[in-house]
Amino acid sequence: MQIPDDRVLDFKARIFKVIGDTNRLKILEMLRHGEICQCELISIIGQAQPTVSRHLRLLEDAGLISSTKDSTRTLYKVVDDHIFSLLDAIDPNMMELVSRELTKKYSL
Repeated sequence: MQIPDDRVLDFKARIFKVIGDTNRLKILEMLRHGEICQCELISIIGQAQPTVSRHLRLLEDAGLISSTKDSTRTLYKVVDDHIFSLLDAIDPNMMELVSRELTKKYSL
């Protein structure tokens, strides 16, 4: 059995760390449908502008999203749709299986 190089594992861990936040997952899910303005994200997520900006910066710094200026607006989009394959891997079947295992483990 060969374990991937530490650089590969570090890269993967950084991606999981960035997407391991409910609000960043919400942003990615909204971007699944196409480019969106930061102002729209703020109203939908219901958080203050600095908080949303921080989430967007973390996603952009991780290389998952990119931004462009459109006059006074900043528009965001997903760099590559493969991120959705990762998100979609946690489907209802997996959630059910994990829930059953946790129930067995912690049932008295």
